[in-house]
Amino acid sequence: MRQIGFYIIKFLIGAMLVYWLLLQVNRERFIEYFFQLDIRTLSLIILLSLSGLLTQFLTWRYLLQKNAVDYKKKDIFPSFVSGFTFRLMIPGGHAELSKIFLLPGRKRGKAMAFALEKSLQAYIKILLVLVVIPLTFPSYTVYSYALITGMILLLFIIPKIKLLNEFRETSTKFLTMIPVLLILFLLNFIIMGGQYYILLNKVNAISFVDTMHTSVYLWASGVVPISISGLGVREGLAVYFFQRYGIPNAFAMATSLFLFVLNQVFPALFGIYYIQKKRQHFHEIKSTFRSTLEIYKSFRNNKPGKDR
Repeated sequence: MRQIGFYIIKFLIGAMLVYWLLLQVNRERFIEYFFQLDIRTLSLIILLSLSGLLTQFLTWRYLLQKNAVDYKKKDIFPSFVSGFTFRLMIPGGHAELSKIFLLPGRKRGKAMAFALEKSLQAYIKILLVLVVIPLTFPSYTVYSYALITGMILLLFIIPKIKLLNEFRETSTKFLTMIPVLLILFLLNFIIMGGQYYILLNKVNAISFVDTMHTSVYLWASGVVPISISGLGVREGLAVYFFQRYGIPNAFAMATSLFLFVLNQVFPALFGIYYIQKKRQHFHEIKSTFRSTLEIYKSFRNNKPGKDR
């Protein structure tokens, strides 16, 4: 019940933020924005959305290949799209974890793949924000560089955590995955930034560099889970930053909401189909959490010096 309460609160926060923003912008121009989009532009944006989905799918497949062994290739896509659905419909920021249950078989490596996907993505988002903060808020430059140094050091400390290896099913070294994942995550970010660049230039000129600068903050908006998938927070940041470059508030907000629906909501609709089709696999949830707890207890009991 507590999780459901948190979900409702987060949903209401997002809805209230969007409603408040709608009160602040010119609603006629907000609606006008959508009538300015021609077929050619829409086709290009949809193509970029599909490219972004492809990079995310390749990321999930790569992480499964490097951390799990007990799965079938045909189940990867259903698991992938169902993640969008769980992200929107189930309480808690960890809800997307449920997508591993659409991959029959042992869950340890799949859980590790999911953990790496979410943690590394959050890591890269925060790192990018720290990189651009000196450009946005010069007075925080020293703090930003100090945090960047700490985060880079953290990257070499995490692989030494022995508990992580207890959940993996392969011998692939953690650091060898970083370059591939970095390329895939950044490619997805560039695609999203490109969508903003194309759409915003339909209403007002803005450079690609300025668009990408702001897109860093928009991409990272969901790291702090105060609303569902960053809804409302992302739109507020879009209005705040893009107005610096002469983009009308109504157009900035409309662009952000449009891309949210296109990149997050539409894939979630496909996920509903696979969740219904493969719902029998969710009976494994209890046994999976039980075995996970047993692994943790075993690790605790076998720590060096435990019996001394």
